[in-house]
Amino acid sequence: MSNSSPAGLRAALVICVLALLAVFPPLATDMYLAAIGDVAEAMNADDASAELSLSVFFLGLCLGQICVGPLVDAFGRKLPLLGGALLFTLTSAGLLMVDDIVVFNGLRFLQAIGACTGMAVGRAIVTDLYEGRKVAKVMTVLVTLMTLGPIVSPFLGSLLLTAFGWRSIFVTLVIVGLAALLLTMIIIPETLPPEDRKPGAMRQAIRHYATLATRRSFIVPTVVTALVQAPMFAFITASSGIFQGGFGLTSTAYGILFGVVASSLVVFGQINNLLLNRFGPKQLLNGGLPVFAIFAFLLVTVSGSDQLWLVVGVLWFTLGMVGLLTANGMSVAMAGSPEAAGLGSAGIGAIQFGIAFSTSSVVALVGTSTATPVAVAMLVSAVLAFGLWSGLHCGSYHEESVEREPDLTGAGF
Repeated sequence: MSNSSPAGLRAALVICVLALLAVFPPLATDMYLAAIGDVAEAMNADDASAELSLSVFFLGLCLGQICVGPLVDAFGRKLPLLGGALLFTLTSAGLLMVDDIVVFNGLRFLQAIGACTGMAVGRAIVTDLYEGRKVAKVMTVLVTLMTLGPIVSPFLGSLLLTAFGWRSIFVTLVIVGLAALLLTMIIIPETLPPEDRKPGAMRQAIRHYATLATRRSFIVPTVVTALVQAPMFAFITASSGIFQGGFGLTSTAYGILFGVVASSLVVFGQINNLLLNRFGPKQLLNGGLPVFAIFAFLLVTVSGSDQLWLVVGVLWFTLGMVGLLTANGMSVAMAGSPEAAGLGSAGIGAIQFGIAFSTSSVVALVGTSTATPVAVAMLVSAVLAFGLWSGLHCGSYHEESVEREPDLTGAGF
């Protein structure tokens, strides 16, 4: 799209607001990683109970998207977006007021349901506006903008923690939620016309999900994408224990280092955008998945080292492959659900965070004082993703060569 044209400017604004909405989950997890100990202390709970708030949040992201999918196809894109942003804002405010870890974790679950809406609806809107290889390119832009959250939020969270205490982190989330709510009302168009909506989508959701689960063109790239992203969630869960507990970094140094590692997602996302000018998403998955597995294997070999630079260096490249592969996997999966983009997007998110919940829980239970558990989890995920893609979804395919620009002229601007 041309940034010099009105349509290009409108489309750019839409993508930016969708990125802000989709960044709710990383903001709500990464900003308070350094404050988990303070939360546990404030609520007279142990660290394991506070760390459970991460796993509970991932579970909420998983289950929430299953419910969001039918709503998106039945009532359009914009109304669910507004509802999700409102729920996220209200629960973030509620987290400021509680002093019981059980209630805290319960609110975190509800906060995740509000947070997941932006991701699920954003993928559906991109599919509404684009087709073919263009979907992967726009997904890459969206994912790259989303990664600014993981880069900035740990450092910002550590600064807020040091200056104002852990509750200031949730005050910031309330402000972000209110801003996103306002921008959604003003900028985001309704991209699903009333005549294309499915009023019975809620009743038919189970049947549609069952159909998608047995459709190889959808389920294989969806599970592969979830396995590709699982290492990122394993790292999020383990990072505080590894760098603050194992290597003894301060909260500020930890926030900076987390941002450095997360920057790999942006760098590799831009590399992916360049590669998409020449190769299709399936070709990049064919070539990228074995490279991902090799980097994960190298991480396992250095995970026991006491040399911080060595562990971080290999980790940077390993997580970078997540940034390269994710958008391609999502675009291929979304192409497998052309008749119900909302349900397809929700199915992708549900499987993604279901695997994230499992990975995060296992890593937390095993322990996070060294990088070895998270490195092993990354290797297992990478090998499974490569094996699944190679065994069930290789071979010849046809890439769409026709690409269309989004028609936003009558979309409510």
